[in-house]
Amino acid sequence: MATEYTLKRGSGKPFGSFAEVQALIRGAFPTVQFAWATSGQEKLKLAKERGIDLPPFIRQSLETLPSLLEGTVSGKDFHVTFGLGHEEPVACLYVTPRGESAELERGLDELKKAVEAEFKVSGEE
Repeated sequence: MATEYTLKRGSGKPFGSFAEVQALIRGAFPTVQFAWATSGQEKLKLAKERGIDLPPFIRQSLETLPSLLEGTVSGKDFHVTFGLGHEEPVACLYVTPRGESAELERGLDELKKAVEAEFKVSGEE
């Protein structure tokens, strides 16, 4: 299982708009691709179309789940996902790196320096 990290500025200042944050990530990982994840409402619709009966607690949690902007990039021996959230300005990045490579480490270091923030294990911030 991969560890998810957060990247937040100590000052609490947000990183900026989706476009600004995408540009920051592209500076460190030029081949990153961004897309909107499926919202909870869309997932509920798909489940209904497929005849899947979800337990009430799952249905309730999905009812309000928004679509989230995510970025992914892969290279030799690594894959990393960036979660930008669902609203602007982006206050926090969720970063899930997998694998090991000099390219991954270099890119994460560049990103950290560009936003003047430190990575922390998600949930321990």
